[in-house]
Order: sequence, then structure tokens, then C-alpha cells
Amino acid sequence: MRKFIKAFVIASGFALFANLAMAVDFYPISSVEVTYPEGSGAFWPESNLIQGPGVGFDEEEPHDKLGGGADHNWVTNADAGFPADYIEDVGMPVIVLDLGADRALNEISMWGYEDTNTNGWREFELRFASAADGAAGFGNTISYNPTFITEDFFEYLAIERQSFPFTETVNARYVELTLTDNYFDDPGDGSGDEGWGPGGDRVGVGEIAFMSPGPVEPPPPPTPDTLFYDIAGITASTEDTDLWPAANLIQGPGKGFDANLPHDRTASGETGSWVTEACGFPCDYLESFDAPELIIDLGEDVALNEIDVWGYASTNSNGVREFELSFATEADGANGFGNSIAYNPTFEDVDIDPTIRQQYPFDETVTARYVKFTATDNYFEEPGDGSEGEIPGGDRIGFSEVAFPLPGQGGVVGDFNGDGMLGIDDINMLTAESAGGMNPPAFDLNSDAAVDAADVAVWINDLKNSYVGDANLDGEFNSGDLVTIFTAAKFETGQPATWNEGDFNGDGAFDSGDFVVAFQGAGYEQGPRPAAAVPEPATGVLALITMSLYGMIRRRK
Repeated sequence: MRKFIKAFVIASGFALFANLAMAVDFYPISSVEVTYPEGSGAFWPESNLIQGPGVGFDEEEPHDKLGGGADHNWVTNADAGFPADYIEDVGMPVIVLDLGADRALNEISMWGYEDTNTNGWREFELRFASAADGAAGFGNTISYNPTFITEDFFEYLAIERQSFPFTETVNARYVELTLTDNYFDDPGDGSGDEGWGPGGDRVGVGEIAFMSPGPVEPPPPPTPDTLFYDIAGITASTEDTDLWPAANLIQGPGKGFDANLPHDRTASGETGSWVTEACGFPCDYLESFDAPELIIDLGEDVALNEIDVWGYASTNSNGVREFELSFATEADGANGFGNSIAYNPTFEDVDIDPTIRQQYPFDETVTARYVKFTATDNYFEEPGDGSEGEIPGGDRIGFSEVAFPLPGQGGVVGDFNGDGMLGIDDINMLTAESAGGMNPPAFDLNSDAAVDAADVAVWINDLKNSYVGDANLDGEFNSGDLVTIFTAAKFETGQPATWNEGDFNGDGAFDSGDFVVAFQGAGYEQGPRPAAAVPEPATGVLALITMSLYGMIRRRK
């Protein structure tokens, strides 16, 4: 039996080696777009060009095309009629392929259109652009510009893969392929001197691919779209006289601004901006009226570490240039700004560009329900009518959108206050969200649609590489942590508690259940968390710890 298994493994190994030796890796192509000569278009779809291995062509050598016709070819319309030379009479289609990331390219693989007519590509030209160049930057940093031709129609292959090697390796994300000729044989009705047959009134391609010099690394994952808090409502001190309402400021992702990065503004004008009445023209609104105040209601107390705003308009000077913020908790109420939160930042030089998302990070994380936004300056310049080269306006003040991103996105996972570190504030925020029961996605570290003790365990065990029970986050669970949590004096009191006050399971309180989860983690007096598992503490050790805790509690009482 052993001999059989050994022989099977050896035979399988040789077969695997043979398959690997024969296999060719192709880069995935993210998208394709064709620019047609004016008035032209596609007869069969562009998407057929990049169906790839297993769909457009065989995964195995020799990678023959897997079909023809409308399901496996792209071809233009016959815009000049028949007979006609599409390239001569209509123009040259330009195909742009996006590989998703910069790739090392040393060849292009092409499959023919059909060999029953002369509409297939005969000659094409390539240009390249890197990710930094962008999709319109062909030739900017990559000068290589080869042309390839298959001269004779009788050498044209409709099924077989044709590989055209480059004379140099290029690193590019975008490839521009211009079809410069087909097999039109004048007059195109099949009576031409070359004997190639009828056609040439269109131009088509079967499939396009790029072989990888080695195993293909997957492209980096896309940057996740930002999550924003819902805004329950907004009021303006000027609402009785505003030209466009403050409600336009909180339309949110997908309506007021693009839900996808970079979150450019999508709404504008009377349905997408807030702006005050005018003080007359020309004049400075803020010289004539008090600075407008906007009260933003987030519906409940939430953790805030940034405000995002979008400008008003680049064609006048009415946009907000400077603003001031103040905060109030739910307990403070909508008129309690500054009562319990002293933080009162001012932000200057808001960009006049109305399209871009402008991010203003806070110096500290605040937990608040209400935010007061005071518009303290616009872009007014004397005399305000444009007569001295200034952008006219400033007789009003406005902007187009406001939003608050959830903390902890786009940086260190678990860094909910955005300071670049994993600290007490972060895990306290996490335990508070766990106790709150709202399950905000930004705090859902294990992606199970809930924020609970499991997420707390992920934060402390996997992200911080410490133990449940490490109240002071010094990397160990020891007697120093017991001192920390009992100093807070919240054990079995029913008072709200955070991580460094003994809430290790995220239920918002410090009680015996927190000791259960802490000692289940088997980290007490084990030192810093090692890579390998550690043994459970002995029963005697647990008993000793319990007795010590009881004594500490008795002394506290």
C-alpha cells in the first residue's frame, strides 16, 4: 500500500510539474473602453474583448478561443455601408484597457475576429500609461510605442492565440490599442487582387490578453468607501430668510455627495446647497448680519474626530471660508453648547472648490449629539463686484454639504480616535459602543454585524496583542490592572464603566462577569502575550486571585 501511495504521489507530482510548465498566467483586466470614430459604434459588445481565460479562451495551452459570433467577438458597425473600407472611410477605433494596477508587460496576446470575411484586425499600435500617469496620460512617462502587423490574411488566425513580444518590458496600468488596418481587399466585395474575400466594412477583434512574466499577484483591494454618521436634522439661525435651505447640507452619501471615494459632491444649486439671503450687491454679508449658526443633530451621542465639508461655488465669493464648532451632549441638550465639552475649534481656508470633500480632523475625540457650526467668514474682497480682479460676491454665505465620518477608518484598524495608535480611548470607545447596542459598522471588528464582547476580544487579543484584563494597556494582565480597576470603585455598583474601569466584556458595567472573561483568557501574570498559546492557570492560582480580590473589595468598602 505504501509503495502504491508513493508511486501515486510521484506520478501526481510529475503531472503537476508538467501542467505548471505548460500553464501561462494572464493578468486580469479590470475594464475596457472603446473610442469610436465620430458617428460609429459597436455591433457586438466591447466586453467580449476581455472575457479572459476559461470564458473567452481556454485556460490550458494553446489557449484557443472558445467560440465566435456575438458571444465571443467585438466588432464595429458597418457605418460606411458595403462594400467599404472601414478604416479609410470611417476611422480608427481606439481601445483602452485598464489592468487595475501597474503591471510588468512584455507581450500582448491577440485572438482574431473571423476568418470568413476580412473585417479582422491586421495592424495595431500600442501606447502605455502608468497608474500615476492616469488613463489620459499615454506617452507621458512611457515612450515605447510599438506597431504590430500580420501581413497576409492567410496567416490570420481566428481561433489560435497570437503573441506579440515587446522589445522592452514596460510597467503600465493602462494600454491604448489603436486599430490602424483591417484586411479590406479593394473593392471589398470579394473580387480583389489579393483573393482575401469580401469584407473590411467593419473592424473586429476576438480577445485581448497580457501574459504575466510570473505568477500574477492580485491587485490591491480598493480603498473602502468611508462610512458616515446619519444626521437626524439641521436648523439654521437664518432659516426664515435663507435663499436655499439648510436641509440641503445633510443629504448624505449617494445624494449630496458620491458614496464612493473620493466622495465628490453630486448635488448643487438650489437642490444641493445652503446659502443665505443677500445683503445687497456689492456688500460683505458678515459686515451686515451676524454670523449664521447651524445646529446639527446626530440623533444620539456619538464619537466625533472629524468634520467634512464641501464648498459652495467657485464662480463667486459667497462660500464659507472659516467656521467655528462647539459641541453638546444629549444630556446637555440642543442649547447646552460648551456646558460639558470645552473643545471649540476654528477651521480656516475652506477651499472655494465646491466639488471636493474637505476633511478637518479634530485635535481630540468628542462624544456629542449636537454640533454648532458657525460660519465666521466668506471670500468677500473689496469692492466685491469684480471690478478690481477679485471674484465677485460675498453678499451671501453658504456651502453645499456637511458630514461626519465614523472614527477608525482608513488608518490603523481599531484606532477609533484617529491618533494613529491603539490606546485607552480606543478600547473605551469600543466597550461603550458594545454596551450601547447600536452595532455601528466601524466598530464591528469581526464583521459579524454585531458590536459585542467578541469585538472587544479581537481588539485586545489580536490588534493590541495583549490579554483581556489588561486594564492599563501595558501589555500584561497582572496585579497592576487590578489596582487600576478597583481604584475606579465601580465594581458591582451598577454605574457605567469602561475598559480601564473593569468592563472587559463590553456590557457597560464592572461585575463578576468581567472576571470570568478575563481569567478565561489565561493571561494573568503570564507577562507579555507570546506568539504561542499559554497554559491555563492552576486552580490554586485562581483561588488565590479570587481571595485577593475579595480582600480588596472588603477594604474598599
